[in-house]
Amino acid sequence: MRRLIEWRVALQKLALAVLPLVLGAGGMSVHGSGEAGDVAISAGAGVVRAGTLDEAKIYMRGSPSTPANWPKALALFSSAAESGNPAAAYYLGLMYRNGMGVSRDAYCAAYWFEFAARRQVPAAMFLLANQLLSGEGVVRDDAAARRWIEKAADMEYPEAVMAMALGMRDGSMGFERNLAMAEMQMKEAAHALQHARREP
Repeated sequence: MRRLIEWRVALQKLALAVLPLVLGAGGMSVHGSGEAGDVAISAGAGVVRAGTLDEAKIYMRGSPSTPANWPKALALFSSAAESGNPAAAYYLGLMYRNGMGVSRDAYCAAYWFEFAARRQVPAAMFLLANQLLSGEGVVRDDAAARRWIEKAADMEYPEAVMAMALGMRDGSMGFERNLAMAEMQMKEAAHALQHARREP
């Protein structure tokens, strides 16, 4: 399974190599600077700063002043993720999971979510756990899903705390049914929602 994911990621990298031709930028290429999510775009004669991870998020979502541009977002997130940026890996996973600027690919989504999860991104831990629970793009593994849910909940990720509460209430995900603990987890989830961290 791991080789299949690596193969798919390699194919996506190849696709990104031809992305400048698709964008029609006349020799444009994307380079990581090694900084936290910072990338530069070389366009013909010079280098133009494309910005930080926040700018890539704007390309992904669009804003009142900037229309969404998924190919640009994909290129920026890919470059930063390949340079080791865990937040960029999380967003790259989202783009693969949702088919944003790329064919929907649950295998690649899981690969990048795991990359980010191993680097302490709780949102990636939660989404990877969901894929492990459903078997979407990965082999179904309730025990691994529970571990990722618990790690994200330890970091007070509200959705993970709520998932633990539901698991304890229902006796699912390998949790023993425990209504008292479930109630306590629900209170923790409410607290975590009030103090939710910014997205990666």
